[in-house]
Amino acid sequence: MASAFAPHARIAANRYLIVPCEADGHTDLAIIWDRLEEQVVDVISAATARYAEEDALWDEYHQAEPAIADFRMAA
Repeated sequence: MASAFAPHARIAANRYLIVPCEADGHTDLAIIWDRLEEQVVDVISAATARYAEEDALWDEYHQAEPAIADFRMAA
């Protein structure tokens, strides 16, 4: 069973933001923005940004089930 505790994923989801570039001639790029440091971290292709967004949605939908606290069985 997968662990539901993944602080690095939650921190990354809240800290970094992928923003499509709207500059003329550069619509095929996206920017990774660090909300904490208020600066650009990296410039990536827009296609990669779409996959990252889909991965985040997949992870959100397929979260691990909550741990079962009671393992007693009837005799």
